[in-house]
Parts: sequence; structure tokens; C-alpha cells
Amino acid sequence: MKTNLMFIFLAVATWAQAQHSYLSDRRFFTPDELIGYDFKPSMKEVPNEKKEELDPGEYSFGITHTNLYVKGEGLEGVYNINNMQPEDFGFKLTLMNARDARLQGHLKVILNKYNMVEALIFKRSPTDKETIFYLPAIPSKLKDEEKAYFTDRGELVIEEPDSIWGKKFYPFFRIHTDDRVQERLRMKDSTSISFVEEITIEEKDVNKKKKDKDKESVVTATDSLVVDEATVPVDSVMLTNPDKKVKIIKEYFVVVRSIVQYDDGMKEDKTWKYPVKRISEKEDKQAGAQEERYQWEFVNDKKENIILYLNGDHTVSTMIINDKTYKMRGV
Repeated sequence: MKTNLMFIFLAVATWAQAQHSYLSDRRFFTPDELIGYDFKPSMKEVPNEKKEELDPGEYSFGITHTNLYVKGEGLEGVYNINNMQPEDFGFKLTLMNARDARLQGHLKVILNKYNMVEALIFKRSPTDKETIFYLPAIPSKLKDEEKAYFTDRGELVIEEPDSIWGKKFYPFFRIHTDDRVQERLRMKDSTSISFVEEITIEEKDVNKKKKDKDKESVVTATDSLVVDEATVPVDSVMLTNPDKKVKIIKEYFVVVRSIVQYDDGMKEDKTWKYPVKRISEKEDKQAGAQEERYQWEFVNDKKENIILYLNGDHTVSTMIINDKTYKMRGV
């Protein structure tokens, strides 16, 4: 498991290394939400000594369940996490170097009032000074572009399960839930989740001798879910095909699309299609308007784990598809 975790963690980190991680990328409410995240600051400061700008990926701090992986001149190494606790300023990770037990230090994660990480304060050992790493604000141009592209928290309203078909959203974050690796998505990933209704009309010649007998059952609808029959022009089909037996088949799918980049630099535009037989709804009546109140489970014959969470105002918040969790921008 550890080998697999680090393979995915480093693959994601390598793929995204040309980008800083921005202050507004993610909000953190509990220490365990740090697990799988890779911070890439834009500025480094040794108090009372020097302050310098950093290239994207020049320094990074990757957090797993047991270790902190630090990349950067003078600080690079693997540090065991002995403790991870909330503090007034955010969170504090107590550390010990995996190769040298004398190097015991800490990482302070500084949060602003919106639970976004403003800075990391790293101390490698008791004799070292604290070094401050600042996360940048997202550039205005990129912020506007991403706001127009990604689906924001509170943006997409879906009142009822049967009104979901035809809807589509663009998640901002993907978490590999089995391995706890967090991946900030980019517009170039073209990651989207669609709720698709497919209608197929099949025609079959009617036996003229039985035509009168079958007149009342010429049209048959086969549905996976309760849907609005008015969406299909049944009368038109009957009139234009008087000698045909028409069967209308409606099928429902959750479709995920994403451009995947591999370690060798190759890219592939991939689509995953999950059939849906029914939607099961649960409600947490204690949750508020801006909290995840509704859970819609998309059930199919394969017993796949496909769940959509909506806030109390029926806006899309989080979606789980097997071992992946997708979050909206600002969640």
C-alpha cells in the first residue's frame, strides 16, 4: 500500500510541478484533510535574514498519513510525522527525520479566516531557524478564467433526482480516496461529469393479421427510472409508422471525461461510463443550507460506489465515483 501510495503521490506531484499551489485552491477544516496534499509555495523567507521568490515546484511539501516529503535546497528529505494537531493558527505537524532521529522539528500550517493555507513555517531541527513559505494568491486573469470554467460551490442547483438528467459539471478537485492523494484539476484536464439519458427507438414490422388485436399496445416504453414520457413524441412515431411496432428504450448513465497524462508525457482523452438503474435518496435533517444534507446514490447491477452529495440548498458539493472523490471549486 505504501509503495502504491507514493507512486501515485509522486506521479501527481511531478505532473503538476510546473504550477504553484494557490492560496484559494483548497480549504482545510481538520488535520486529516491535509493528507495527500502537495503544497508548492511561491516565496521563501528566513526572518531577519532574506526573502526570495521561488520558481514553481522549487520547493514542495507533500503530506501523507505518516510522512512529510520536502523538496528544496537545504531542506530536502523525508520526515516522519509523529503528531498532527489543530492549533489556534491552523495545524501543527511534529516531525522527525526518517534517517536522523536527531533532526526533530515541525511544520506549522497557517490558515486564514476562510480556512485557506496562507503560509507554511518549517523547522527541520531544534538548532535550525524557522523558514516561512508563502502560498500565492491566484492571478486575477486565471481566477476569472477558472471561475467561468469550473463549477463553483453553490452554483449548480438540482432540486429532484429525476431533474438531474442532462446536467453537467466541471469539478475543481479530484481525490484518490483509497490512497488519500489530492489532485488540483486544471482547465486543460477537461474533466467533467455528465448525467446522460439515452433514448433508443426500435421498430419492428407488425403482423397484419394481429394488427387490430395489438392496436392498443403498439408503443412500449422501457425505462430504468421514472421519467417524463412527454419527452418522447410517441404519437408522431405511431402516425408515421402505422405498420410498425415501436419500442422506446431509455437508458441512464453517469459519464466521466478527463484528459489523463502519463509518466512518459503522453496524454489520453478518456471516458468512463457508468449505467444507472435507480437513484436512492437519503437526507441528513440536521445539516444546514450550506452543509451536505442530501445523499443520492446511483445504483446499478455492478454495485459500483457512485454517490452525489448536495447541500441543504440542493447545490452540488461532492461526488464519489468508486475510488475517486470530486469536489466543486470552493468546497
